[in-house]
Amino acid sequence: MRFIFIAALALVGSAFASPQAKLPAGQPCKQDGSLGVCDSGLCVQLPGQPQGVCK
Repeated sequence: MRFIFIAALALVGSAFASPQAKLPAGQPCKQDGSLGVCDSGLCVQLPGQPQGVCK
């Protein structure tokens, strides 16, 4: 019973943690993925910039 509860909790937690939006090239992004994840997986954000650009 305890294992089922822990497994269900882990499943729900991973569903909330997975990013939802896929961003095309040229769109604004953040390295932490808070704006979504680039299709290519590459977000170029320089230090000091509030956001970067998907490549």
